[in-house]
Amino acid sequence: MSIIETIRKNPGGVLALGAHPQIFQAMLDFDFLSGKSEPSLVGVIANNRSAMKMFFGRKEVLIPCWKSVKAVPREAAERVQWMLNVQSGRRTYDSTVAFFDAFPDALGGHLFAENVPERHSTELLKRYGKSKVIAGPSGVGFLVGGKLKLGAIGGTDATMLNASHLAEEGSVAVVSTSGGMTNELIRDVALAGKRVSFSISIGGDRFPVTSLTDVLMLAEGDPKTKAICYFGELGGADEYEIVDLIKAKKLTKPMIAYIAGIVDEAFDEHMQFGHAKALVAKKDESARAKREALNVAGVQAPGTFPEFLDALKKLPSDDISDRVSGMDDLTGRRPSILSTREIVDVEHGHEFVKGKKLAAARPYALSRAFLEALLNREITDATAALGEEIFESLIDHGGNVSGAVNTMITARAGKDMVSSLAAGLLTVGPRFGGAVNAAAATWLEGVAAGLPAAEFVEKKTKGGNLLAGIGHRKYRVGIPDPRVASIAEFANLLKAHPHYDFARSIEEVTTAKNGKLILNVDGVMAALMLDMLAEKEGFTREDLQSLVQAEFFNALFIIPRSVGFISHFMEQKKNDEGLFRLPDELLFVSKKKR
Repeated sequence: MSIIETIRKNPGGVLALGAHPQIFQAMLDFDFLSGKSEPSLVGVIANNRSAMKMFFGRKEVLIPCWKSVKAVPREAAERVQWMLNVQSGRRTYDSTVAFFDAFPDALGGHLFAENVPERHSTELLKRYGKSKVIAGPSGVGFLVGGKLKLGAIGGTDATMLNASHLAEEGSVAVVSTSGGMTNELIRDVALAGKRVSFSISIGGDRFPVTSLTDVLMLAEGDPKTKAICYFGELGGADEYEIVDLIKAKKLTKPMIAYIAGIVDEAFDEHMQFGHAKALVAKKDESARAKREALNVAGVQAPGTFPEFLDALKKLPSDDISDRVSGMDDLTGRRPSILSTREIVDVEHGHEFVKGKKLAAARPYALSRAFLEALLNREITDATAALGEEIFESLIDHGGNVSGAVNTMITARAGKDMVSSLAAGLLTVGPRFGGAVNAAAATWLEGVAAGLPAAEFVEKKTKGGNLLAGIGHRKYRVGIPDPRVASIAEFANLLKAHPHYDFARSIEEVTTAKNGKLILNVDGVMAALMLDMLAEKEGFTREDLQSLVQAEFFNALFIIPRSVGFISHFMEQKKNDEGLFRLPDELLFVSKKKR
């Protein structure tokens, strides 16, 4: 089976290296017009974002972004068969090698950039020229009608894709070194009443990775390709490759060609025309000489472009389908200002998280609902139970903590519930409640580093830095925090708990220095939630790191404590003691001597 037939059977997914939203959107529009159920673009390697918002039909979708090819999750990586490299010329070589090192079984890709150093191009040719199909450098990509669009080939606007009928399968292969002329020929094929079987823009640089001969052999071996449409230009010896293939009877399918550049004869000396190899170095590289050689070999190579278009019309016609184009869903689209998801759908009976109904009979229903909303997935009973214990333990810790104090003072100033709650929540930070996320980051780092606890403590506390998740003003060795003890019981539900074990080993080091430097409630809940999500929910280290970056672990404190703050607010409103003022005798006032 040829690679073109393989693509028709299973096109596979595309991983993009670098960002080019216009090209990406055109690929998604092609997928939609072709009747696919999901975008072929699996994800993007881009350092400065976690997702790109695109349209799939009229629906907005978020295409995930990762920092490197090694960071692509396994589920996404299993779909990847193609690379789209839109990075700069100087980065193309390194990123392409990194891609194929990570995806050695991938079928090929497209190198979009111009000005790729020639030593890089020749090295890529040496590495992948015989094993992969790679369009470029310096082209517009690779297309298989109705199946795969890799790059800007065929256009970057949905109306262009639709006008060229690229969502349909055809019988004419379109080949050129020129990106612009590849797209022009694709349009000309459609205007002639034909459809494209596949098309490759080889690339205008001197050393394309996949050669013209390789592409012509793909056309020869593809049973659905009945004819070849080719555009060439002065300079280089590509057309003589065609002549040699025909003479050797390796290329037997009918071919029409146009060779541009006769105008070069009007100048006193040869001129450079656009592409790196579009320059006559010797007489037989002229447009006229190559055109004549092709005609002698049996290729139709007319002298003018209108004659070329007439020849194209005379090729055997394809069966034209009456399929609905789907263009109505690709016009008049306007991107949303904010990207979000419908967490609770009241209209359909409180459907919750991925269409599952929130049933009161489910164990730990409320804590489960909170966590599933935050994680955007269903969770096991064990994780829901841990969430229940955390939420119950953290609803309140008395009226003397900073958040409760701020809430009560604001309430007594006559402010409303929202203002009072906001005043309390604004105190949440590294010294009060906001250390849960920092503790999770510390335990993740520690387990990954594999350092002995004492060495890790020395490294982290150098310069007077504090360890998040360690220490308490009220509790100490011998006077433990009962909340820590109750949450720690959940370690018994796990086969392994590396983050919790690491946190306890840190506690052994710190309490040896000071009895108050115990593992506190922030530290224990962060450690056990990491272990629970890893073992029971299948989260990878990268998944957990993403949760840290999104401050998920601080939500474990903020959600229940908000209830506590509201209860303090309501109590103050009920008591109605008036505006709070701190007594003068409790103030320390430093008066400057005169």
